[in-house]
Amino acid sequence: MKEKMGPGNSGQIMAPPRRMSLAPNTYNTYIDASIGNIITDHQYNNGMQFQPSGCHVEIGKGISNAKVESEQIIRATMFAMNNVESLHVHDNSSIIIVIPEYMTSIDGTALGWRHLKQCHVVRCPKLHTVFTPNYDRIYPFEEIETFWASDLLNVHCIWNKGRTFSGTDNTSFAKLKSIHLYSCPRLTFVLPLLMGIQGSYLSNLGSLHIVKCGDLKVVFPVHPDLKEDVLGFPRLKHIHLYELYKLQHICGVKMHAPKLERVWLRGCWGLRRLPSVSLDRGPIVDCEKDWWEKLEWDGLEVGHHPSLFKPRHSSHYKKSLPRGSVLW
Repeated sequence: MKEKMGPGNSGQIMAPPRRMSLAPNTYNTYIDASIGNIITDHQYNNGMQFQPSGCHVEIGKGISNAKVESEQIIRATMFAMNNVESLHVHDNSSIIIVIPEYMTSIDGTALGWRHLKQCHVVRCPKLHTVFTPNYDRIYPFEEIETFWASDLLNVHCIWNKGRTFSGTDNTSFAKLKSIHLYSCPRLTFVLPLLMGIQGSYLSNLGSLHIVKCGDLKVVFPVHPDLKEDVLGFPRLKHIHLYELYKLQHICGVKMHAPKLERVWLRGCWGLRRLPSVSLDRGPIVDCEKDWWEKLEWDGLEVGHHPSLFKPRHSSHYKKSLPRGSVLW
């Protein structure tokens, strides 16, 4: 018997009766969507049932994406994820990636997360990679605006390199405004800037906030064939970096941030460069005095000189120990 449900209330996480998922018994995904046309029958359990409107997907405790072999389930999952606008992944102790790569394409159709705007990922201890974007067929993450993650104990990267192509992509990540990362101790990089996406380079990124990611070496690594010596971040205003002990670079090449307003850093002793800025901007740099004195500069003519910044030093900064000091 087929049973239709009435319209859902906005602002709630909705699901068919009995918590049926897009992938029965394997992937219990709940969708906040216009569900007037959802039919609760296993014969009709496919992605085309859903007509997302402000779609929200939540992946939580007890959910597993292992051993999904059904093409019907893969198609349904791809359809839902290609229409989701908000994604919340939390408290899951089994997944190592949000959607496995083998579930991101089938018969020429690819998962591009094309409507995703907000993503929140927390407390998933086995997660190794959050997303695998593939640029060879589509332009992924065209709408994403905010990414927020915390307490991911084993995550190695947020976006890995995926598959690339030789063309130009001006839309992937073009709307990304903020990245917030907290307590991801094994994170080594966040988002590679690839030769295949020349021209985008996070043109709307305004805020970068990373705290207690001790293994992070570079936030935005670049493709080795990238020809640009300097990449522009035209709307970047705020940089907040705390206890990133292995950080060497924010970006794999030099950065230019003409609208930079404030930089706040503590415990980033391996970082030696700030972005270049506009000559009349005067961004505040709140940092340890010892760190500021060791920065490397390219010169006033390229907007990269200490006189263009306003340093502010904490009253409790690391002081050099006198010779012969004994550490207890």
